[in-house]
Amino acid sequence: MQRVLNFAGAVLGGHDPVPLPASAPWDPLPTVAHNGGVVMLSPELAGFTDIRFDDFHTGNVLDTALGILVAEAEQRTPWITEFWAGVDACRATCPAFAFCGGAHPANRYFEHAGRFDGTRTRYCTSAKIALLEGVTRHAREHAH
Repeated sequence: MQRVLNFAGAVLGGHDPVPLPASAPWDPLPTVAHNGGVVMLSPELAGFTDIRFDDFHTGNVLDTALGILVAEAEQRTPWITEFWAGVDACRATCPAFAFCGGAHPANRYFEHAGRFDGTRTRYCTSAKIALLEGVTRHAREHAH
């Protein structure tokens, strides 16, 4: 609730809200699996495979330094480009985007039949949009 109130206060005060994942430099959140495989952005994808992407690894730290894998993540990992297309679609269509910043990669993938470029997910609807709407409604009802 406090996050929503801080966000609303910044917007109503004419300030830019605190940077969110999609408006800040991306945090690659590299996750290293037991075999050295590195998955970016979404630890939940470690261990899964996909016919379009094989697995979700950017590379392996046993073969390539982690810094190189992070720096080259978008070139080495086709699904990341698809994910950013989904974030851009959310930015263009969702009124809650400034608060939410776009859905998480694993939610997009599993809720959109193996695609990362879909927009709204159940997680987004229930954990982000509903929270923003509920706190906003509560604030309006108790404004005076």
